[in-house]
Amino acid sequence: MATSNNPRRTPRAMWINDFDITRIGMLVGDVIDDHRSGFTFPDRTTQLPGRVGTIALAREFESTPRRVTVEAVQTAVSSSRITDDIADMKLRAYNGQVELRFTDNPDRVFYARCEGFKTTLMAPSLRTLNKAFHRVRMTFLCQDPVVYDRNSSVIGFSTAVAELPLGSAISTPTFVLQGPSTGSVLTITYKNIAGQTIQSLKLSGAAAVMSSTESITIDNEKSNITHSDGTNLESILTSTSGFIFLDPQDGAGSDGPWPTIQLSATGVACEAQYRRAYL
Repeated sequence: MATSNNPRRTPRAMWINDFDITRIGMLVGDVIDDHRSGFTFPDRTTQLPGRVGTIALAREFESTPRRVTVEAVQTAVSSSRITDDIADMKLRAYNGQVELRFTDNPDRVFYARCEGFKTTLMAPSLRTLNKAFHRVRMTFLCQDPVVYDRNSSVIGFSTAVAELPLGSAISTPTFVLQGPSTGSVLTITYKNIAGQTIQSLKLSGAAAVMSSTESITIDNEKSNITHSDGTNLESILTSTSGFIFLDPQDGAGSDGPWPTIQLSATGVACEAQYRRAYL
């Protein structure tokens, strides 16, 4: 028999909170809408008297939510079995905010809530008389339209400059500073590839002095600074500095070079923990 040159349709897998839905006989079809599309931005504009057209009110835009539509086929050995499997699938899909992953990039995660789950009974063919089939259409809303690496990047840095590989969207790091630190000033400096300082985060005060068993954690997303004993240290953040966000625009693209991070004090072991993010 001659080999066909026509491409075969390969069913895709999908994970909901790390559960592989193929385990209950559900196969994702060829139509997965919007899970690879870039998201949109509502431009804030206004009109001025005597001027044609509109002008932008701000340079920064707020992104709109992403909707991911998944079409799949649910199979089972009987109608009663497929009813139970679909009920199980609904329970997993409607479990609050869930993590979604797909075969074409299983190491990246969408955060979504299910807002629609529709099933349609399919008539069996002569080849599948011993099975039950339902067509399933699920719609998920991602209020945060950014896609994230499943695993965190951990970059060690010190007084030596370290590069920060990024995706195509802003990442928000957590810094962990492990003592000992003998100085009362700790400064973390974030620079672009041109060497220009984009932001610095400066801690100043007696609480910045640490023994070898003490550490300071800086959560830039939550704007929290905490000592290892649980003490809140936000008061030692100087007024002329601020929390740091990692913007791929400060680098040269997906292949680097990347923006950099550096610490002012010697002897302190530092880590930047973050997940690369993608449009």
